Amino acid sequence: MSKIVEAVNKMIENRDKIKEVIPSQDHTEFYFNYGKYKWSIMEIKSDYALFLYKDDNLTLDFIANNTDELLQDGGFIFVSYRTSEIKTREATESFSELYNIVKDRVFGADDILDSIINS
Repeated sequence: MSKIVEAVNKMIENRDKIKEVIPSQDHTEFYFNYGKYKWSIMEIKSDYALFLYKDDNLTLDFIANNTDELLQDGGFIFVSYRTSEIKTREATESFSELYNIVKDRVFGADDILDSIINS
């Protein structure tokens, strides 16, 4: 198993550490903090892409709202992981589950479901 799949599985296991989820304007990419790290995740035709952002000086909100400009400037540091490059079923399943967890956080679905389950 690759390190990124292990890390994604740990994020899923510790989903309470996923904070400050911000959707892109078209709701196709979701930016989030996991601990002290900034990430985003998106789905493109059954392929999932996960991005880790390195610049500690930029806020998550700034990254989410200025990605195109940051990419054009060339000084934007990130690492990308794609299920189409990893090519394992576990990677696809793990990335898909993380994507759904993060997406649910944006819309508050996780809290709503918890409220229903615990009532």
